[in-house]
Amino acid sequence: MARTPICSLACTTLLLAAGAASALHPEAEALYLGKGDAGEAARLGLYPSQNVTFLSRVSIGQMDPGSSDANDCWGYVSPTGREIAIIGLREATSFVDITDPVNPVILATFASPASLWRDIKVLGDFAYVVSEGGGHIQIFELTDVDNGNVINRGFTSFGGSSATHNIVVNEDSGYLYRVGGGSDLGLRAYSVGANGLPGNPTGPVQASVQSNLYVHDAQVVTYDSGPYAGREIAFVCSGFGNGGGSTSLRIFDVTDKSNIFQMGTIGSYPGRAYCHQGWLSEDRKYFYMNDEIDEGATRSTTTLHIINVEDLENPQYVKSWTNGNTSRDHNLYVKGNYVYAANYRSGLRIHDISDPENPVEVAWIDTYPADDANNGSGGYDGAWSNYPFFPSGNVIISDIQQGLVIVRPELQSLSFDLIAGLGDTTDPAGGEPVFYSITENDVTLDPASVELVIELSDATEVRVGGSFGAGIASFNMPPLDCLENFTYRIEASTTGGELFASPTESAIVATSEIVAFNDNAETDPGWTVTGNATDGQWNRGTPVNAGRGDPSQDADGSGRAWLTDNSSANGGNSDVDNGETVLTSPVIDASAGGTLRFSYWVGDIGGAELGGEDYFRVQLSTNAGSSWQTIRDLGTATNSWVNDSEIIGGAIPATSQLRLRFIAADNSPGDVVEAGVDAISLIAYECEDPNTCDNPADTNGDGEVTPADFNAWIAAFNAQAPECDQNADGLCTPSDFNAWIVNFNIGCP
Repeated sequence: MARTPICSLACTTLLLAAGAASALHPEAEALYLGKGDAGEAARLGLYPSQNVTFLSRVSIGQMDPGSSDANDCWGYVSPTGREIAIIGLREATSFVDITDPVNPVILATFASPASLWRDIKVLGDFAYVVSEGGGHIQIFELTDVDNGNVINRGFTSFGGSSATHNIVVNEDSGYLYRVGGGSDLGLRAYSVGANGLPGNPTGPVQASVQSNLYVHDAQVVTYDSGPYAGREIAFVCSGFGNGGGSTSLRIFDVTDKSNIFQMGTIGSYPGRAYCHQGWLSEDRKYFYMNDEIDEGATRSTTTLHIINVEDLENPQYVKSWTNGNTSRDHNLYVKGNYVYAANYRSGLRIHDISDPENPVEVAWIDTYPADDANNGSGGYDGAWSNYPFFPSGNVIISDIQQGLVIVRPELQSLSFDLIAGLGDTTDPAGGEPVFYSITENDVTLDPASVELVIELSDATEVRVGGSFGAGIASFNMPPLDCLENFTYRIEASTTGGELFASPTESAIVATSEIVAFNDNAETDPGWTVTGNATDGQWNRGTPVNAGRGDPSQDADGSGRAWLTDNSSANGGNSDVDNGETVLTSPVIDASAGGTLRFSYWVGDIGGAELGGEDYFRVQLSTNAGSSWQTIRDLGTATNSWVNDSEIIGGAIPATSQLRLRFIAADNSPGDVVEAGVDAISLIAYECEDPNTCDNPADTNGDGEVTPADFNAWIAAFNAQAPECDQNADGLCTPSDFNAWIVNFNIGCP
């Protein structure tokens, strides 16, 4: 099949339809709303993240226009090292070459039985796919992917239910295991001809069926040392009925397929609701497990369960651990000293388990930035699964709405936290302290490399050395010119020479602030409202919250804000409908430059995120409204007040004809778009140059009082120039010479 190149950073917005719910598993409780492309921000990969770099994304529509959501994923590496992502979709299975992770290439997409749940594993050069839509096992041959070819080998057929929830492989034994898909459908084992077993890769042979337990997911391994050497062991997240009855981790010996037996179990654990999935540490001492529905049911934060499994007959529950998020957790895997957890609405979370009983979250990327909710039966959006085992270190995320997201964790790194920065301004004389903490993540810092990098408005860099100790780097600001707009960051290298930098901060050189414009929405200084929306036009008042994505209070606590149809009629606010509403400021004198500050709220609780027909934009004009430039174009709702700012006098020139406007639009029937604006101000700056000598004896004006100023005074006396008047009597006479002597002796204060 011909390769289709994918645009990694400029893909057409796709709005997805809502998925249907099933009633078999806890996930079935979800209503997958289909947040689509999450607007411009997600389209460009601007997901919030820490120590994870976004590389590219392939949307569901690009892989299969007929599918409305994505589910599981896995990976394959060809003999030549090509890395292939395999992702399940509602109607299909897709294969994407991600060897160049910034420019992924779709190799093939094949129809599969329609289902919200699809699962994929690879054994040798074959991918095995199952779903709750039936079809037993669908088989794909990957031996020719180096030439861009994936071969569909069709479906197997066995007795009993053709539906399956997950598929498990043990590469050491050569066995596949189907799990779930119906009440009390346990482990169903199949050999594919590996290790001298019967069957072949395209003709699995059913070896056993264990049907007195529901197994939701499992990991099966063969021990090659220690007391269990040679035994094949299954760690199963299981229960009765649909898995909810007596839900727990059970450990089975599956070495003899005719005599599968339970070795040990964690009969209960704190807050258990539905034992979902887990993975062994690489030394096989610990099993890290998630419970999909304890969040929102028995606990409020995302919780990882840690179990010691050194003694398989007597596993011990160690503890639970939380990163403090509130999203539901889903699929996790362990690679090296890290747990890679796909946690629905909080995205991919990576936990360092170097201390196996005390994880530390070290990296994350949130592919569903709107919220981390696990409300009631909801919260089933965002990251479904991930695959962290590619040799390149790149990781794929299968996201229910976003499709395939390709990222690179930066786990061997230096990370920085600004402990004490400059605020908005810094003194021109310099000397102000700046403090950063530096954390070494599997690397060693070269202390001599630590520098504060100041970038001036003309792109000149000023590098400042500092001191480093106890994990803290400290610097003193150098003198800078008055009213200089600059950015600053910290840079440092590892002993291996790899350079890392912190995010940039910005400030301006000033000694005082002037409020040039301030509007807290308590009065109206002259705003105008225009637009063609049939409902939801801007008006000013105390927020009337109706639970439709609108604010319950203003941004600055003064009481009022500008809101889209802030009305108590008909039970609450009326959102924007059928067009846009535009709020335009009066003309603001920004000729002195400064910082423009404003707060906004954007809510969208309908079937699609912002982007395309629905949008919220902030625009500026420097010519009183003759022309406009967009400075913010939101791709996702905020559902909270956001405090924002823009420098006037840098990229945006200082002007006496500044105007600001906010545009909220809703052109999608059924969506609810609400917006708010508040706390608009322009802060200008004054600066007293410390190099100016405030002494009339500095007759030549060079900022110093020196004997050279005597000659300058003689010249001023002969010319009867103002600099001659040293005693401030308004005259230039010989008596000013004595006054100059007195002032000279004082010097520069």
